[in-house]
Amino acid sequence: MPEGERQPGDVIGDYRLERLVTEDQMTSTWEAEQISMQRPVMLEMLKSSSASDERVRHAFLEDIRAKALLTHSGVGAVYEAVNNEQDTFFSRERLDGNNLEELSRQGRKFSPLEVVVLLGQIARTMLHLEEHKVATVDFALHHFLLVGKDQMRLANLAVEGSRTPMVDTRAKALLGEFFDGVVKQGYPGATRVKSLCGFMRDLDRPLPLTWKQISDLCEQVRGQLLEEKAYHERPSVAETVQLPKELVRFPPSLWALLGGIAIIALVIFLMVISRDSRPGNPVEPVVQSPKLVEIPAGTYRFGETDLVIRKGFTISRGEVSVGDYEAFLEAPDLAQYRHPEQPTSKNSHQPDDWETIWRAAVKGEEWQGRPMSLGCPIVGVDWWDAYAYARWKGGRLPTLAEWTAAALKDGAPEDVADWGKTTGRGKDLTGAGLAGMAGNVREWTAQPEINPNTPLAPKCHVAAGASYQQPEGGIAARLWTADRGLRRADLGFRIISEK
Repeated sequence: MPEGERQPGDVIGDYRLERLVTEDQMTSTWEAEQISMQRPVMLEMLKSSSASDERVRHAFLEDIRAKALLTHSGVGAVYEAVNNEQDTFFSRERLDGNNLEELSRQGRKFSPLEVVVLLGQIARTMLHLEEHKVATVDFALHHFLLVGKDQMRLANLAVEGSRTPMVDTRAKALLGEFFDGVVKQGYPGATRVKSLCGFMRDLDRPLPLTWKQISDLCEQVRGQLLEEKAYHERPSVAETVQLPKELVRFPPSLWALLGGIAIIALVIFLMVISRDSRPGNPVEPVVQSPKLVEIPAGTYRFGETDLVIRKGFTISRGEVSVGDYEAFLEAPDLAQYRHPEQPTSKNSHQPDDWETIWRAAVKGEEWQGRPMSLGCPIVGVDWWDAYAYARWKGGRLPTLAEWTAAALKDGAPEDVADWGKTTGRGKDLTGAGLAGMAGNVREWTAQPEINPNTPLAPKCHVAAGASYQQPEGGIAARLWTADRGLRRADLGFRIISEK
């Protein structure tokens, strides 16, 4: 049947044509119904003038095979290919939803959390194509579809041949520009998202962001935003005490049931915490928010001194990271977390050289000769900064005794940590799984102490532990200072949780 005579309602094999969507010199694309399956499909076929050329037909079929081999939940599937004397076409999944081009025309805006969820899905799908060496043609905005509220699907653009790196580079720039323009301003995480989009759009970078880096960054920011949202939405003490009247009138049997459920949940929670704090368990990566390790009350032997900890506490497994601290800087009204004695001349909690640190961490480049990532410890912060962050996080800085007890629990680390992520590795971990106590960076503690080397001198604030710059002493190393405004490239902190 001549191509020009195709009409809606025509039946071609198992398919009924519904609407012509697009056409070019060689192909036409239709919305159709697969009759036997009663499902909507897209039908892409060679025009008769093109199908008569054996070389064109062969190339078309090769591309169909490449598409059919691509099986991923984020990509539209190919159902069937037909090649006979009358027709050469294939049917594929009809993806329902609005594509990014349509959303742009509609003026749709997305919260930073929505952006990292959607962009993270795209990055993981593109990473799959990269890992499986799938060649594609260039992507356009209409090839990315938002299905439902929060699911991104990609059109199947696989073709026969070798991958072209510039296809990925152009796709990153395209997506970076789109999401930069649609992210809602004034929301937590907006700066982080716009920074990521800016790096994706930078086509002149010698080492462009990889899809893996984009995926990881999206996941990190998503975790931060979810945790911040949960923290700020948690009920106040007053809200937890003042029960609605209708709840007060619940029958005793229902109260007993609810109480039993609460007890079971508490037992499970305590079992999980107990298991997580046992020595020898693998240490989970710490990027968005360090996990907590429980340190019980008791006596801890430190050299010739007995440290008596009268009340147990939980302390972050790793130092506060660059990614953690960036979330703090974006929080509104940071002034409410400042220490009452903070100098009036100090009006910001931004670390030294922050823009360079942040850019290097996001790009995975070096800062001052050291490899950076969002998981590396934040440095260049003074005591006032550490105090404010801890309060914002619902915690506090550890005292020197608490910090030391935490480093000793279940055995001190056998080796001194060099610079790196706050996850720790190998022999630089404590027996309880704490990372960076002996090395990585020195850590601010809560209050001034007497320096045993100068017992008659006034108390000074203390940064505990050795660092990558000065590894001598391990967990026993101490930096004493009367200046709470001190900032160093090897000085950070961790916190105790009081939630």
